[in-house]
Order: sequence, then structure tokens, then C-alpha cells
Amino acid sequence: MKKYKLKETKKNVTEFDAGLNLYAYKEENQNYLFFNNKIYPLRYTPMIFKKIDKVLYIKYSDGYCEKLVEDKFLPINNMKNIKYINFGKPYSVIFIYGDEYKKFFNLLDLETNKLLLKKDSLHWLYIEKDIIVTYDILGSFISRINTDTETLWQFTIASLGDSPYPDEEDRIDKIVGIANGNLWVYTKLYRLIALDIETGCVQYHTDCFGVQLDEVTENIFAIASNGWTVIDTQTFTIKEDYFFSKEAPEGMGQYESVYKPLLQGDYFTFIGSKHKEYGGIGWIGIFDYKARKLVWEYELITQEERNTSRNQLVPSQPLYISGNKLYIKDVKDNLYIFEREE
Repeated sequence: MKKYKLKETKKNVTEFDAGLNLYAYKEENQNYLFFNNKIYPLRYTPMIFKKIDKVLYIKYSDGYCEKLVEDKFLPINNMKNIKYINFGKPYSVIFIYGDEYKKFFNLLDLETNKLLLKKDSLHWLYIEKDIIVTYDILGSFISRINTDTETLWQFTIASLGDSPYPDEEDRIDKIVGIANGNLWVYTKLYRLIALDIETGCVQYHTDCFGVQLDEVTENIFAIASNGWTVIDTQTFTIKEDYFFSKEAPEGMGQYESVYKPLLQGDYFTFIGSKHKEYGGIGWIGIFDYKARKLVWEYELITQEERNTSRNQLVPSQPLYISGNKLYIKDVKDNLYIFEREE
């Protein structure tokens, strides 16, 4: 069994990035950043961090963006009204509000401050290498476009036929990624779809929960409260599956609900609640999917504390692994940092 020990609890944390070992917090109405074992005062509440090469990019909740270079905060030209940015290299996805609250999207080169698309898109953008995909705000269609914003192909959710839930309209939830020549898309009503990246034609679709792409194997993991399934993206077959109650009744089978499982290398982390527990989520754990066993669990917020303080873990906030550390945040903005004991 792995062993981790709680080393630090930081209060009033507004944002953190486990991969960068950084967090932002508020103290006496001042925002601060802890990064590289240094503390920096921040101009406002941060929302997004991204480190590219030696530069740390920061997006604030008021739409302003800047970068931290050699301990100096520098503005990013013409980046004062950004509502969202997904920092990336070579291009970042940005959107801003234009006149009359219209939304405009484009791709920005942070080094040259030049836009890739010849005209703004009215829809969300996704880019991977030289492949640009756009999908509408309502999640009804997805298209591949070129830098002239010409549509190369378009796929609509309605083309799949009737919704799996008659009283609900299905929508695009997220783009899972590109694997083996196909764009993998996940919908709000739990449908996983593979579209040929060149034609947009449906190659495969199935129903499953909690999908994540393993970028090493290019397999897709579907992880739910009752177990997990591995989908081979090349053959469109079930490569492996595992049911907690059947194969690990004393391990993962103890959990009534598993929330926000996150695939990280040979493990997936989770937060959860066990059978006959009430009053919120208090457990965190790590499951080794290759060894098929629960290798660590910890009751971070006890049942008694959940009942008396109303504190609990956030269902949408995963447990992160970063080197020999773990990071997790609760609903009261406390950040818990664990270190592995050898």
C-alpha cells in the first residue's frame, strides 16, 4: 500500500495547479501566488495558470492576462478583455465579448501576438497540432474548419437519432481528443462518438460514463462508480473491464459513489462516499488499474465533521498527483497537500 501524509493545509485558496506545484490564496483582501517556493502579490483573483517553457501565464477573473518572467509580471499586449483563454503552444484558444455581448473566438500565438484564423469564429474552438475543430455554444453540432474558417465537414448530434433519454435533448459535453485518426466526442447524455477526422463520418459510438483519453496508449477509459472499462480506439472494442463490487468488495466495492475519477499514469484518483454514509463526500483514494487494486485511501473529512461543519469535498474537484505530492480542495477553499512516505 502507498502511504501519504498530510503535510500542509492552506486556507482561502482561490486557485491551484498541482502540476506546477503552485497555488493562489487570499489574505486580508490581498491575492497572493505561491510558486517556486516564493510568494508574489497578485493584482486580482486569478482563474487560469499555464506554464509554457519558462513563462507562467495568468488569466484573472476580470479578463486581464499577464505573464511572470524572471520574477517580473509583464502585460500581454491587447489582452485586456479576455473572458476565457486556454493557453497553449503554438496557439491558445481565446474568446472575448464584442458589441452587444456577442462572443468571438480565435487562436492566438502568444509569442507574436498574432491571430491564426483570418476571421473570428462564433463558436468554441479546439486545436490539436494542425487540426482545428469548432462546436456551437449549445452543443448541437461540431465541425472541422481551416484557417479561413471554411467548414470542411460538420456533424450534428441529431444525426445519431433519438435521444437516449426521451425527455432530454443531447448536447456535446466535451472533446475527448484525437486518437487513431478519429476525433472522439462525449455528450451530456453519456454517448461516446468517434468521427473520422478527414470526413466527419461516424466510425463508432457507445454509451458509457466518465471518459478520459490515455495519451500514451491512446485507449479511452470510462470510469464510473461501479467500475471501469477500457476502449481500444483502433479496433473499437472493449479491451478490458473491471467491476468493483464483483472483483474488489473489500476495496473499491466499499464505495457507494465515486466522483471525479482522474486517470494519471497507471492510476486513477477519486473522491467518494462509502455505503451507509450521509452528509457529503469525505474520502479520497488512489486505484492502480494495472494491479487492479486500491492502493491508498484516506478519510480527509470525517463523517462527524461533515455533519457538524457542513464541510465536504467538491464533487467536481479531483484529487491530483504531482510527483510525490497529492493536492485536493474542499468546499470551504482549504487546500490539502500530502507527501508520499517511502
